[in-house]
Amino acid sequence: MSILSALQSRFSSPRWRHIAAQFGIPRFHRFEIVFMRVLYAYVLFQCMPLGEPFSNHGLKIAEAIVPGDSLAAIVGNKESNRMLRPPLPPISDLLPQSEAKIPFDAQPQPDGIAKFVDLTFFHDDRFVEILPWIVLPCLALYISGFGLPVALPILCFVLLGSRTLYNSQGYIHHGFQMVSLILLAQTVVSLWALWKNPREAMGLKPASAMTRHGRTWWDVLIRYSQLMIIASYMIPGVIKQFKSGGQWFLNSHYIGVQVVKTHRQNYYNNLEEEWAPEQMPPLANFMLEHKNWTRLLLGCGVGLQVIAFLALYNRLTWLVFGLMFISFHYLNDIMFGLYFYHVEKLDWIFLVNLPFWAWWLWRRFARKAPVALDAPQALPGGVTAAG
Repeated sequence: MSILSALQSRFSSPRWRHIAAQFGIPRFHRFEIVFMRVLYAYVLFQCMPLGEPFSNHGLKIAEAIVPGDSLAAIVGNKESNRMLRPPLPPISDLLPQSEAKIPFDAQPQPDGIAKFVDLTFFHDDRFVEILPWIVLPCLALYISGFGLPVALPILCFVLLGSRTLYNSQGYIHHGFQMVSLILLAQTVVSLWALWKNPREAMGLKPASAMTRHGRTWWDVLIRYSQLMIIASYMIPGVIKQFKSGGQWFLNSHYIGVQVVKTHRQNYYNNLEEEWAPEQMPPLANFMLEHKNWTRLLLGCGVGLQVIAFLALYNRLTWLVFGLMFISFHYLNDIMFGLYFYHVEKLDWIFLVNLPFWAWWLWRRFARKAPVALDAPQALPGGVTAAG
């Protein structure tokens, strides 16, 4: 008991209470929550397997806003398509278009819920034809902030179910992992809010404090979205060490072999000359010939993953780590041909959070009013500015 008492005394000190408060659930401004909802809904639309015309009319929709064929010329040229990169993904990946229909009509090696449910209906043309009539109203509800306990479970099932069918073919594609985890977390929070206060959860009354620290369920929803991002980085970084028996750093230079495999896979996907098999990627030779430099460079990336939890400390660390994560993905793209554009978008939305910083700079310099980097103040009646 003496040891337990000593620990309790130590962790109840003002310093530890301050640290615990910093890593707790913050308050968010209403405009932040609205921006995050709209942008995340856009990413969800891009990830949904809606098939034609939604999967191939993104350029046509964009050209309705940008007249002429200038946008088509930009997207059709690889260099101009990447003119905003860094920091943003290629222009073609920012267009308003969804994913194609899931191409598999069987699940030979069922994964996850596919072990219990036949998900091949995501390949059925009749189902895909009505799918937009299910998904688009749910996205509209999500953007509006109404009916989330209804809309989110439906969106969650569509995204997780379709991607589980894709991953039930004997190999795993994890390009949608973070999008799905955030959607799952938001679904759980919305159902919790429905249980706590149904009218607030359905958007029929303003959100009030629902936690003992005075946070609304919107605050919880956004914080849990951030937690899913951090978990998506930390878990692979830690598992690498356990799965390799602590040998990952020593053997990291062998990733040069994987670079060659990825190089050739990219060629056979699209038959582009720049990925021709006879053109050995210079990076592969560098990694095999300069082992220590490779270990150092790759170790920085893994180290960033391991300490990702520090990003949750305050708004400034969200920004700094968010930009480092985006840089990390950009380097993986140009070095290994491994790109995760949806993940980069989520870093921009939930960590970098440009609308907040635009508001903060405007308050700080244009209006010349002192403004802290903390949360909005509580309003009378227990309602916060994020309500």
